[in-house]
This record gives sequence, C-alpha cells and structure tokens, in this order.
Amino acid sequence: MILNASHQSHSTTRNAGVVRMKRPPEWCAKYVGIPFKEKGRGPEGFDCWGIVRHVLAEEFGITGLPDYVDAYTRPGDKRSVSAAVTAGLAEGWQRVDTVDAGTLIILRLAGRPWHCALAVNKEWMLHTLEGVNACLERMDSMVWDGRIEGFYQYGK
Repeated sequence: MILNASHQSHSTTRNAGVVRMKRPPEWCAKYVGIPFKEKGRGPEGFDCWGIVRHVLAEEFGITGLPDYVDAYTRPGDKRSVSAAVTAGLAEGWQRVDTVDAGTLIILRLAGRPWHCALAVNKEWMLHTLEGVNACLERMDSMVWDGRIEGFYQYGK
C-alpha cells in the first residue's frame, strides 16, 4: 500500500508487550494515487470533496450527498470554498467528538475551514489537494495536527 509517509508520527499501540503501528485498512489502496482534478467527481480525478463523497458512497453506503461543484468558483478562492464548506456542514452533518472510519474531517488552510478529508480509521485520513494525488496521511502528522477544525458524521 502506498502512503504519504513524509510526516508520519510514531504513534503505536501495545498489546501483551508487542508494539504494533496502526495501519489504514486495505480497501484504501484502490484510492491512493488517483489524481487531483479541480472540481473532480471521479473516477479519473477528484478534488478533496469529490474523493470524500465517492468513498462515502462506495465504502460506507452514504449516497446522494450534494456534489457542490457550483458552490464555489475555484479551489484557490478561499472565501467561496470556506462559504461552501460552512453551508455544506449545515446539510445533515453533526459535529462529533470521536473519530471512526467514515468521519468527515474539516481542516483549516490559510486560517479558514477550506479542506476536507475522510477518516479511514482513528489515526489515518484519505485526501487530495491541488498538486497532490489522493494519499493517506496521519491526522496527527506535523502538517495536519493543529489544523483540524472538527470531525463530522452524516445523519447522526
């Protein structure tokens, strides 16, 4: 499985004296490496919401989520993307304190809630950014720790 390992922390769990690193589920491998595509809704390319929406449908059975393609002008327009994220969260998403597979993660970029990812377990997230193909990264990496705005579940 290909991971973006450049900023992994060394979080481990202990079980009867054996140290194990938590890993993402195997199903994630089929999404890693899919190219970023502005306003992409797949399957040949995705933006951050596109891949979250696709994986929620394919892996978690959550279908019918809005595509938000017309909710913002372009990915680099921080103001319109932030407004789209804020408006979208009001449409059936509930803030939660615990992270499970399928939890939406809203991340701050440039000080605004501007990016999203999907938790694949309690430690790893799947996401894509302009210039970065879909990848798995640890939520507690130096890049993302401190940028998490919140965790959300749909319909809970």
